[in-house]
Amino acid sequence: MSITTDAWATWPEGVIARYLTLAHATVDLRYDSGLLRATCGGERCPWQDHEDPEVSYTDSVAEKERKIDEVLPDLQPRAQAHAESCRALPRPGRP
Repeated sequence: MSITTDAWATWPEGVIARYLTLAHATVDLRYDSGLLRATCGGERCPWQDHEDPEVSYTDSVAEKERKIDEVLPDLQPRAQAHAESCRALPRPGRP
């Protein structure tokens, strides 16, 4: 079976890590509104998770990146575990 999905194309802006689900949707990790969020792109899949890197508005770019890198290893295994079991198909034409 060949993979014919946008998972290999350019990732959406802000995506830090991406996991491919069984049904070829993606689970994307991105930093958004103070949280490191993981969201499944399978149609109507409600799964999501997050970590709070405790980034402050006074943090430098380097400090923000350090804090995100610090909590990323906690979220990645949960995102990958979901991707390994999710069978929700991606909606055609939607990134």
